[in-house]
Amino acid sequence: SLMLRPGVVRLINECLDVGTAAILLSEEPDADETSARQLFLSACDLSLDATAVSNIQKIIGGHDNEVLHFRTLNSHFVCPPTSDSDEESSDDQTDEEDESIEFYNLQSNGRSPSPAFLLDSLRSVIIDPRGFGGSSGFGRGQWVEPRRSPMTARTVVFIAGDWVSKNGNDVAEGEERSTVKDRCAAARAAGCRVIYLENLTSDENLPVLIEDDTDAMSLCDAVIDSFGNDNAREIQPVSLDAISTPGDYWLNPPNPRDDVGNGVAVDEIVEYFRTEREMEDALSDSGCVVVDNDVADEEISEDEMAAILADLDAL
Repeated sequence: SLMLRPGVVRLINECLDVGTAAILLSEEPDADETSARQLFLSACDLSLDATAVSNIQKIIGGHDNEVLHFRTLNSHFVCPPTSDSDEESSDDQTDEEDESIEFYNLQSNGRSPSPAFLLDSLRSVIIDPRGFGGSSGFGRGQWVEPRRSPMTARTVVFIAGDWVSKNGNDVAEGEERSTVKDRCAAARAAGCRVIYLENLTSDENLPVLIEDDTDAMSLCDAVIDSFGNDNAREIQPVSLDAISTPGDYWLNPPNPRDDVGNGVAVDEIVEYFRTEREMEDALSDSGCVVVDNDVADEEISEDEMAAILADLDAL
């Protein structure tokens, strides 16, 4: 199930107001974009009133004005349209733009900690960038950027950092904890800002244990315990302006980096994980037999063994 927080709805509404894209990512092996969308809509019906639900329809929208996008490991990534209508772009321009966007399309082999899935998801959507300007838009609009995919350095990845046991009694171990850290590492390697979100559940009646993964938290640019709500007097809400660059949490755009902050080549990381996972899949095949030809070639023949023994007898 998916729990939809009021702060998430507020942030997505801000995206609708300014034309910023939001992407809901799912790394569930069996999930597809349709099931992810249905899960989101079900959470809306359970969490929101009728007015908010009707507004969600604007957020999901159509292909031209879609604000919230859904991507899964099973998505097939293609170049998005760069104009609102087919009449505005010629075939030659479309072909040229298609060549400028490359996708890894590795599906499950591109999952975190590889940044391939995240990068493909960003490249598969188009935004209308706002012009740079000062306070309240002063000086904005002097130069209009063309429609393009989001820049990784201007992208903020929210990761639900807390991990909870499935049965509600014991804290989960092993794989579930490492998944959070892998997602943080993938976002860093892609060159995005990362925000770790605490307090995965706010239901006081639900007897679950929640624990923070401090190793994963150390990879993030900011740690928050809530998105905040619509009443700024109770808690300062996390807004698009707050997470912009520069903003309340950072001043400069990031570069692709590893867990210790060293710069990395993104394509090399993607290729490393692709090769490792393809090798794991090959070795896990029960019908696969690995033969070391080098060892086989080095076996000593009977004639060579006889010659060695003859030399020993002479000694």
